[in-house]
Amino acid sequence: MKICLVAGSHRKNSQSLKVAKFLAKILETKGIEVLLYDLGGNPLPLWEPAMWEKDSEIKKFWLEYSAGFASADAYIFLSPEYAGMASPALKNFFLYLTGGDISHKPGLIITVSSGMGGSYPNAELRMSSYKNTRIVYIPDHVIVRHVESVLNAETPESKDDEYIRARLSYVLGVLAEYAKALTGVRQSGVIDIKTYPFGL
Repeated sequence: MKICLVAGSHRKNSQSLKVAKFLAKILETKGIEVLLYDLGGNPLPLWEPAMWEKDSEIKKFWLEYSAGFASADAYIFLSPEYAGMASPALKNFFLYLTGGDISHKPGLIITVSSGMGGSYPNAELRMSSYKNTRIVYIPDHVIVRHVESVLNAETPESKDDEYIRARLSYVLGVLAEYAKALTGVRQSGVIDIKTYPFGL
């Protein structure tokens, strides 16, 4: 099994990336292959309509940038909250995707907040990012609040730290089971992205 993580912060060495690396360690101990895309350390240019042209420079760039992305069985999208919104870098990333990239594969949303926020990016991503990508968000999501004070050491340093580690480990197990279950949907022959490339 292969799971792809996308750290959606604009910042280099962000707290979102810290959480993503923590998740990657858990997945690797379970024998799961991990792909990690860091939009802060390796940003994408702003999406442009030339992406619809087969041989455009930006299309070629995206194909190289996203190598291996579509081969994952499940996806984890991590977003900080910017002014009550999902990160612009992550929303820009979704514009690059087509229905064939992540169609009918499970997705997990994890939001990150330095305070008590973090709920709005989850709602925003659930509301619109699935439409043309056809990603299937699992019912669970996680909000990592007061992120600077958790996931900093090998062992938990507080009750909150202990709780969020357990919650993250739990939800990764749920995601892996969804990845197994949705394989049958994709192999069933009922999916027709060629005829119906866009959601309604």
